[in-house]
Amino acid sequence: MNRNAYTPITADPVLLRLNSCRDWGTLHQRIRKAFGFPDYYGENWDAMWDCLTDVFLQPVQRHIVVEGFDAMPQGLRAYAAPMQEIFSDLQEKYPWVSVTYR
Repeated sequence: MNRNAYTPITADPVLLRLNSCRDWGTLHQRIRKAFGFPDYYGENWDAMWDCLTDVFLQPVQRHIVVEGFDAMPQGLRAYAAPMQEIFSDLQEKYPWVSVTYR
């Protein structure tokens, strides 16, 4: 397996489970796994944007479900606020992508 390659996403919707996240490291590990990011994913918001724009470049209808954002500790939710902006920007740039929070 090439650890520098993206893992193809076959799930639809793409489910990002954040329910039991308690720290930023776990948060970024879940992001990496949900979206099939390569091992070189930099675990920061700029890297997330760069990788997402690679993943969703093709105009294929996709839905992302973010589950448990509000269940994370307040400090982690504050840290993850840019993630919500990234998902909003992603939907704007790629209209074939939709994001729901539950």
